[in-house]
Amino acid sequence: MIVYATKVTLKKTVIGLLALAAVVWGITALAPRAVQTVSAEAGAASLSQKLKTNGERVDYLRAYGWEVQDTPTVEMEVQVPKKFDDAYTAYNQMQQKQGLDLEKYKGKRAMLYTYTLASYPGGKEGVTASLLLYKDKVIAADISAPEADGFTHGITEIPAES
Repeated sequence: MIVYATKVTLKKTVIGLLALAAVVWGITALAPRAVQTVSAEAGAASLSQKLKTNGERVDYLRAYGWEVQDTPTVEMEVQVPKKFDDAYTAYNQMQQKQGLDLEKYKGKRAMLYTYTLASYPGGKEGVTASLLLYKDKVIAADISAPEADGFTHGITEIPAES
């Protein structure tokens, strides 16, 4: 057994803390920044919560980093298809990645709430946040740009500024 003894001095403590700070800074500086994602395991419990009021829905979206207008632009009852086509299957796969799943809601009626985002990374305008609720429970959530060359992604993904 080898024992190394040293006297702890203020100089050695400061050097050690600076070295540790440099390592932490290096890891965060080199980490990819294309998309920040909340893991499905970490976000699943909080993603599928009950939201009874408009204020709760707005706070929910803000908690995931999305600044939305205070009132929804769309508030309507929709029906989840009984049989998923390719588009709905792809949409549900996106939901599953963030810990939600529409499978058990096939054929059910749900409320759709769509909010306009105040801003989107890169300055894109007209982007919306949508929440699909069944009996006030979140069953789907997405961010989308509705134009022909638009996009859709989960609310747990925040693209980097362009």
